[in-house]
Formats: sequence, C-alpha cells, structure tokens
Amino acid sequence: MRGLDADTVYGYLGQLADQVQQTERELGETRTRNERLQIELQRGQAELQRVQAELDQYEQAGERVNDQVVQMFSQAQLVVEEMVQDVSRDARERIGQARAHERRIVADAMDTAGEQVRSYAKTAQAHMQSIVDSFATEVDQLGSKAVPGEPVVQHDSFFDNSGDWQTRRPGTP
Repeated sequence: MRGLDADTVYGYLGQLADQVQQTERELGETRTRNERLQIELQRGQAELQRVQAELDQYEQAGERVNDQVVQMFSQAQLVVEEMVQDVSRDARERIGQARAHERRIVADAMDTAGEQVRSYAKTAQAHMQSIVDSFATEVDQLGSKAVPGEPVVQHDSFFDNSGDWQTRRPGTP
C-alpha cells in the first residue's frame, strides 16, 4: 500500500472533527448567551419604554416629574446602554476567539499535512536512492564477471514478471 497511513489520516481527521465540534459547541454557547443577553436587553428596553410612557402620562396630565423618576429613567437607560455594550463586546470577543481557533486548527492541519508529505517524499527519495544504488552494484558485478568473447546473460529488471531474458555480447547494444 502506498501513500499516507489511513489510520493516521482518519485519526487526524477525527481530531479535526472533535476540534470543529468543540468550536461549534463554544459558538453555540456564545450564541445562547448572546440570545439571553438580547432578551435581557429587550426587557430593559421594554422597561425603558414603559418608564418613558409613564413619564409622558405625567407630562400630559400636567404633573411635575420628581427627581426619583428622572433618576430611575437615567439608571434604566444606563443599564440598557451597558448591557448593549456588554453584549456587543462579548459577541465580538467570542467571534474573534472562534475565528482565531479556526485559524489555528487550519494552520495545524496544514503543518501536519506538510510534515507528512515531506516525510513521505524523504522516504520515497531514500527508497529510490537505495534502488539506484542496488542497481549500480548489480551492474558493476555483472560488468566485472564478463569474459571477452563470451556471451553475457543479463537480466533486465523491467521484464522481471514476464520472465524475458536477453543474451548480449560485450560491446553490443
């Protein structure tokens, strides 16, 4: 069998799948938290709208708004603004982390694949060098056994499976 070891490749693909699942799980958790914060934001905005509606009623009735209502309105608005900022910041951080994690996974995969290809190429090169060295040794041995005037029987490695042999005389092609 030639090429990469299937068990190693499948093992690595399994690792990648686990990492992708973990990233998806983290992204899902982030989305869930973001949705929960969005709901809280909507509640805060609804509360803010309710307070604004009450304030409008007081103004329409000609009543004077006291300092406590103004403070409550301001605090609700500050809380909502903080929540919006927190949700936005948290979402950006989570997305940035997920993207960085994805880039690390892809970079690791590329590095591992490159190392495996280089290793395979080195092994193939060493194997080819061994074959060439062996072939050169055989040629040298055959050349040293030749006796002038006698036919030399040479084995052609390209015909190993077919059983074809050629008889050659020294000095003939």
